[in-house]
Amino acid sequence: MLAGRFFLPLAPVWSTLNVMGFYYSPGTPDPKHEKSGGFRETLAITWVVFRVLAVPLGILLAVVLAFFAIFYLFTLSPFAGLGGIAAIILVIVARGVWEAKHPPDLS
Repeated sequence: MLAGRFFLPLAPVWSTLNVMGFYYSPGTPDPKHEKSGGFRETLAITWVVFRVLAVPLGILLAVVLAFFAIFYLFTLSPFAGLGGIAAIILVIVARGVWEAKHPPDLS
């Protein structure tokens, strides 16, 4: 008897919530709407997102691994660490020289 006393005032609220849908739409789906996407559509969207994020995540991972490699080289020898930093600088300079000699064709 005590349990019914707590739920009795909520009876009109529950009946209204059962009829009224989310944001006052009907609770049943519209039969005119097409069926939602399946497994293949989900895989296609996932593949597109991974393709977009692959290059930035690859660059980020390469930079983090380069930092770890430089720290490791410094634990071996200070000259090895400085050699690793010099190698990175040489690669960046070589890329700049190559880009300067091969400008993009904008025509």
